[in-house]
Amino acid sequence: MTAGKAAGRPADPIARDAPAAPPTGRRRTLQLEERAVRPRGSVWSFARRSPIGAVSALTLLAALAAALIGPWLGGDPLATDPLAVFASPSAEYPMGGDYLGRSVLDRLLAGLRVSLALAVVAALLSAVIGAFLGLVAGYAGGGVDEAVGRLTDVLFAFPTLLLALLVAMVLGPGITGIIVTIVASTIPIFARVARGPTLSVRGTEYAIAARVGGASPARVLFRHVLPNITTPLLIQLAFTLSGALIAESGLSFLGLGVQPPRPSLGSLLNDGRTYMELAPWTMLAPALTLAAAILAINLLGDELQALIDPRLRRR
Repeated sequence: MTAGKAAGRPADPIARDAPAAPPTGRRRTLQLEERAVRPRGSVWSFARRSPIGAVSALTLLAALAAALIGPWLGGDPLATDPLAVFASPSAEYPMGGDYLGRSVLDRLLAGLRVSLALAVVAALLSAVIGAFLGLVAGYAGGGVDEAVGRLTDVLFAFPTLLLALLVAMVLGPGITGIIVTIVASTIPIFARVARGPTLSVRGTEYAIAARVGGASPARVLFRHVLPNITTPLLIQLAFTLSGALIAESGLSFLGLGVQPPRPSLGSLLNDGRTYMELAPWTMLAPALTLAAAILAINLLGDELQALIDPRLRRR
């Protein structure tokens, strides 16, 4: 009877109101694993965590959309109209006309398409070649690592402008020279970004187990090492894209890049600087477009780095 009453007696109120002890041991481990596998990456989540990154991404998407559908939105960027020479912005010419009566808007859309295409191609080529060199150097070590390191030192020693002049002397000014200059000047960055993490990943248990199991070096590199170092490479690709856009515009502005009459953001700036006091819209439109694209790429790269890197992640 006493035992039954004791069993039915309500619990101690002090014990009932006391806070639950924090989970320990296996329960805590299961909670951490559940939290780790829970999906975190979504567009809306990224927008809530990083409004600046979302605005930057929308700006880049708008620039890409304008560049891709530019031929259907505007007219011929090479078409001239004697009556539209230095025409002020109007309904017919939303961004005015240049010194030959060409539509600044049509030429801006065409130039944006050319500049973005060159920057993307050059950045991707540099990423592929540089990451491959960094992977091989970090995985092989020894003489291979030393040779790749000396090659990157030599490429780092050349200033971009001096390298562009050398390439222009050999290949002549044009699109090919721009791509070669950007790739040669940014390959060392990707090689060093890829080499460091490769040195760490090659010593992990799964990489050692793959080698012991008879996997070829190529399989270990591209199946086990490369997927684990893609994050720093993608972040570096964003910053390289910004640098490639700056380099293309600067070289075209100096006459070493895209040659007239084909437009690019740099050549449009070069055309507009002579008549800036007479028709400021001929230079302001490409200048603001270039500045907005570069700023959006840099801000998006910073936000992605802060979101992915646990050392920089906001708490």
